[in-house]
Amino acid sequence: MRKVFYILIAVALSLTACEFETSGNGDLDGLWKMQGVDTLASGKFVDLTQRQIAYSIQKDLLQLTGAGTTVFCRFEHNGDSLIVYDPRAKGTDNPAIDSIDVLRGYGISNLRQAFHIDALSGSRMILKTDELRLYFEKY
Repeated sequence: MRKVFYILIAVALSLTACEFETSGNGDLDGLWKMQGVDTLASGKFVDLTQRQIAYSIQKDLLQLTGAGTTVFCRFEHNGDSLIVYDPRAKGTDNPAIDSIDVLRGYGISNLRQAFHIDALSGSRMILKTDELRLYFEKY
């Protein structure tokens, strides 16, 4: 009986020492597969459901995969605003990205890209810039 008591105290103390950290991103966190892109000026829609372009979002880090170079970015999320910045290429000697060409396949046209979040739920997300509207489905 005494042994069980000591085990319970040890477990209780270890649990009180843990600190859970949450991101505060709500539905934004997760793995998002890009479904399509609207070009706003022309109204042209490109279906990307057969491609594996994805945004993986967790805490303050965004990973972009599937359109060539894998890229990590920082981001700020406030209300219906998402700002992506500080892109870095994975697995390169010089990870800093200074050419926008690496990011275009991900719907990003600036090294500091501001998106308006048109829609965000547990299953879908729509991001909009001045030029594009990006459609995502959560994996």
